[in-house]
Amino acid sequence: MTARNKDMFHRYEMIEHVLQDLIQQSDDGAAIVVEGQRDVASLRNLGICGAIVSPSGKSLLHFAEMLACTYNSVIVLTDWDRRGDELSSRITRYLQSHDVTTDTRLRTRLRNLVQKDIKDVQGLDGHILRLQQNIIKRIG
Repeated sequence: MTARNKDMFHRYEMIEHVLQDLIQQSDDGAAIVVEGQRDVASLRNLGICGAIVSPSGKSLLHFAEMLACTYNSVIVLTDWDRRGDELSSRITRYLQSHDVTTDTRLRTRLRNLVQKDIKDVQGLDGHILRLQQNIIKRIG
């Protein structure tokens, strides 16, 4: 196996670990915050069955208050662009002021693994499918 193939396989495995962490935390009751409905669809395609929520035009303060009343733990999974960084920071700050446990580590891990290839959560399911197909082609 070439070094490039090993790197691709290793990145795929690391992405799968992050997804398993997302699924586990979601199954344990954490809500996942994303930017829009396409992000929700992508995560559903990847097997996440728990709560996935989006501000969808609501004020972030009102959205955070609603989350704080409903969830003890929230995973912030906004896109890894400037707007996503700002949203992540603001939502996290608002939730922490309501004593809600927030997790941005999974977002950081995903961003580090895929930012060369995709820029947003909605592209995640397609990216993983392409990685799987490339691995099968190169191994098979």
